[in-house]
Amino acid sequence: MIWLITDNGYRIESLTPDTFHGALKVIKEAFCQDEAVSIGSEINTNPKAAEELLELCADAALDGVSLIAVNENTGEVVAVAFNKIQVKTSDASEKPFFEIFADERCTQASSRSLIQFMADVDGRCNLFEKYKVDCSLEIMFLATLRDYRRLNLGTELCKCSIDLGRRIKDGTSYPINVEDLGPEYSHLKMRKPINTYPKICQAIWTTKVSRKIGRSLNFMVHLRVPLSEFVFNGKTYSERIGDEAAFCEVAALSL
Repeated sequence: MIWLITDNGYRIESLTPDTFHGALKVIKEAFCQDEAVSIGSEINTNPKAAEELLELCADAALDGVSLIAVNENTGEVVAVAFNKIQVKTSDASEKPFFEIFADERCTQASSRSLIQFMADVDGRCNLFEKYKVDCSLEIMFLATLRDYRRLNLGTELCKCSIDLGRRIKDGTSYPINVEDLGPEYSHLKMRKPINTYPKICQAIWTTKVSRKIGRSLNFMVHLRVPLSEFVFNGKTYSERIGDEAAFCEVAALSL
């Protein structure tokens, strides 16, 4: 599904098995190396931890709501929004998805730290309760290759993610089968059909760029958290990033 062709020659489209590994390359080279919390948790210096984040992306891909930006001239995947369908748990004792992933599938302290950061921040701001909804689309990982930044691709990916979220109630999503991801991800479980659809789009914005994108698309900020509150390997995230004032925002938009 093609969502948009930009004036400067990039195609925003739904992630498919054919473009999956190109999207993982963007996460590995851009998100894992340059994203603030990847630096704070030392993902950028731990290849095994980076591989565990790629597995999280593979798991999210099964939901069929992730999007990519493709260079029309070369066919290269140059930016990606790995999105996740989040459903309110019916049992208060049931752990949310990120906590389960960190506990059960992270062998590296770096990847566990980053995913626990996501679970912690999400847990401080219960968006399901705030909006009185049972399902959301979360823009989980947003990344662009270095040579393709400042082209507005992150904004277009988020804009199209919102559009996709609004259309899911009409049956618009493109689930990917586990066997199509490759043998290294064959252990992942196929998604069970859900009997609901997203009513909000949510995100954790961790950089000036992503916060600017959120403002431009009218996301409402519900929580700001200093990255100095998160410590890994004896240093706070903000120390390792080199910005003591670094912070993240939990934001959402009604669909």
